Amino acid sequence: MKLIIKFTDQSESFCNGVEFGRLLEKMERGDLIIYNNGFPVHEENINVIKQACKEYGYIPIMNEVKVDNEEDMFEGWQYFTALKKEFIN
Repeated sequence: MKLIIKFTDQSESFCNGVEFGRLLEKMERGDLIIYNNGFPVHEENINVIKQACKEYGYIPIMNEVKVDNEEDMFEGWQYFTALKKEFIN
């Protein structure tokens, strides 16, 4: 992968806010399927993502990222997809 934009504020709360904001924009737009562009989401964002899904009519699907060892960079992340309820019916 290639780094395109480097956050000047590298705090965890800033990164989580950017991540959630990208997902929220897709929900507000009414996309039928929501995902984080192939990346898992931070576990800290799970509750707010689920709240947004409920508010905007999405069914969230979460899968924990499996880690093989303690040094795995994906510990603390979950794969996320959400489907618009009207898309399923």
